[in-house]
Amino acid sequence: MIQQTPWFERSFNFDFPVTNFPVIFSRLEGTIFRLQYILATADEEASGASNDGWSVKEHLGHLYDLEELWWKRLQDFLEGKEILATADLNNTKTKEARHNEKSLEQLLQSFIVERQRLLETAYGLDRGTLGLQSVHPRLQQPMRLIDSLYFVAEHDDHHIAKISGLLRKEPEEFIQ
Repeated sequence: MIQQTPWFERSFNFDFPVTNFPVIFSRLEGTIFRLQYILATADEEASGASNDGWSVKEHLGHLYDLEELWWKRLQDFLEGKEILATADLNNTKTKEARHNEKSLEQLLQSFIVERQRLLETAYGLDRGTLGLQSVHPRLQQPMRLIDSLYFVAEHDDHHIAKISGLLRKEPEEFIQ
């Protein structure tokens, strides 16, 4: 299979209309259902191991860990901040969280609770609010609130692809 582009090497074009919001919202909401589906038959032990990078549980835990950042950035837009909250590019929270010691169900439920909070707030946003602008600190480019939601959906897809790839491998490939 083609090697996935590393997240920090990605670039983004935010040139779509605000009327794409229903599609972006659907992607954000769909992350929950996609994760439930692909993790339904995942082996608990194998999901906590990896010989190359993060395990399935660490990717899932990372999605949960970043919900706090997405929420902060949503608040930044609503408060009219010029620059959005900065992400910890070292992913310290994920590295220290010991996600491999948790069950897939615990990780998934934690993610769902936090994602629902974002979805419930985003659902009622109007065109003007979705068009609010701020600067993304790492990308060093302006983005609208709708662009930030698109960015979250892209981040979700990045990690779902990683999880899917790990789950396609045989469990014995993870045992060290």
